Amino acid sequence: MLIKNIGYSQGKFNIIKVATIIIFVLILLATMWYRKRLFSIYKDIEFLYQVGKNKINHEIYTLEADTISMRMNRKSVTTDNPTMMDPVTGINNNKGMINSYSNKKHLKDSNFTAVTIIEIDNFSKSKRAFSQEMTQSILKKIAYTISLHEQAIDVIARTDYNQFTLILSRTSKKQAFKDVELIRQSIEELKFNISDKGPVVITESGGFIIKPNNTNLDETTRQAKEILQYAKTTGTNRILQTRDMAERHM
Repeated sequence: MLIKNIGYSQGKFNIIKVATIIIFVLILLATMWYRKRLFSIYKDIEFLYQVGKNKINHEIYTLEADTISMRMNRKSVTTDNPTMMDPVTGINNNKGMINSYSNKKHLKDSNFTAVTIIEIDNFSKSKRAFSQEMTQSILKKIAYTISLHEQAIDVIARTDYNQFTLILSRTSKKQAFKDVELIRQSIEELKFNISDKGPVVITESGGFIIKPNNTNLDETTRQAKEILQYAKTTGTNRILQTRDMAERHM
């Protein structure tokens, strides 16, 4: 009986020993993997810190660092030239939009390029519903809200009094329209208190179109404006796309 117990204990000890060794090896490998990953992240941070200086040769490891790097490069293009910026909102004007798109279009790879023109429903050049100060405040807040959804290779701009142009690059047409709809909803959720009118909800209508590869930006923008004009005749606070125009002629 005693010999049996000793044999059992020895077997149990051997199992625990093997399990301990395996766990130790796994922990060691995991530690080495995390150490390598942390070192790569550190090198990404070091690279980002040197943006604008003499950059070191470095292949970016993390997607986040790549996105930040592209955003920093984008901002240096527009902010260095005030003639390409809208003075009210601080984002691209029409000239800046064309310049930014020209610089970024080769980065889009196989993505779909969606062009959307949105127009604020609440006021226009001919219908100045608010004071200049309040109008500018609304425009700034809308521009900021749009910028929160902007990805590294997107281009956003204020291209008219109450119009913004969004050039989004996405992996699918569905995702592009979904993101535009999300922007519309985000703007609708903004709250503005007007002294003589109380709380006001700002809405916008839009024309959405996927840019064909064989069509230039000017032509695509013209088509987006055509869809926008149709959207304005069918109601407010909605984004329409090419198929909605097609349904009109059926």
